[in-house]
Amino acid sequence: MYRGNHQPDLPADVAPWSTEAHLAASLELLGHDVVRNHEQTDDWRTTVEHARGADLFVWTSTWGYAQQWPRGEASGSLRLIGERIPTVAVHLDRWWHLAREQQVSDRRRGHVMFECRWVFTADGDNDALWERYGVNHRWLPPGVFGPECTPGTPNDEYRADVAFVGSWEGYEHAEHWHERRAMLDALRQNYGHRFVCWPRRGRPAVRGADLNDLYASTKVVVGDSCLAATSNRYWSDRIFETVGRGGFCVHPAIPGLVELLPDDMGVAYFAPGDWREMIRLVDWWLAHDDARDEARAKGQRFVREHHSYERRMQQMLDVLEQEGALR
Repeated sequence: MYRGNHQPDLPADVAPWSTEAHLAASLELLGHDVVRNHEQTDDWRTTVEHARGADLFVWTSTWGYAQQWPRGEASGSLRLIGERIPTVAVHLDRWWHLAREQQVSDRRRGHVMFECRWVFTADGDNDALWERYGVNHRWLPPGVFGPECTPGTPNDEYRADVAFVGSWEGYEHAEHWHERRAMLDALRQNYGHRFVCWPRRGRPAVRGADLNDLYASTKVVVGDSCLAATSNRYWSDRIFETVGRGGFCVHPAIPGLVELLPDDMGVAYFAPGDWREMIRLVDWWLAHDDARDEARAKGQRFVREHHSYERRMQQMLDVLEQEGALR
């Protein structure tokens, strides 16, 4: 069973876009049955009932939703479930070196999610810290939902030479906002009206097929990742989302990312904070349409084959099987 925000309140004609919705669907594509438990509405008594008969408990938690339920009840219920089946947390975010790291380090008031027997996150840089606070952590890089790795359709609404997709009017992690703001300022100063940020002010985030169309309509997308300058094995899902959906991305070079997604595979890398090199790369790829289109197509095929969430979920299951959690 899978506890998380599976977005049950979305209209029937709107595709779910949350991490847990994509991971649950990917598990089903691998041939597994998934019982969806809704963190925003299902209390822990319901969760324990849903876990009966399951062979694995997976939890991707949203802090605001988790806070609705008494912490002691959540912790006790998780222990009860863990007496019968493996308990696993999966998350794409990072915690260490950010204000919210207390959600891990404060075991009395922190996030119960980290009490799962196995914790898989996209942060592969802080093994010693995970161990210090008793978290049985495994690195699981982000990916992209495989069925959405399809070419989009160019659309005048999204047409641009250069674009950034993400939080651009402010950023929830103050520790990185100055770096992102400097990057955005460099792009605005150099490209003026040729540079656009999505989503537009006051509009919701661009999702699903519309996001594929945005990438198909944009010549070069510039990406970013929280604390990129000090990361080796953490980056946001933005890079795989962009390249997997058919976009071409200029992105800060993070060593582990460069190993998994080689240069020219729908991406070109610059040293974090080197805005002059970033602009040089953007200019070069803007001026070479054929090379950019070739790299874009090659990168999309590569990401679909190697970095889909089906691949990531199979990697997670392989770890659990190797460590004796699954039979």
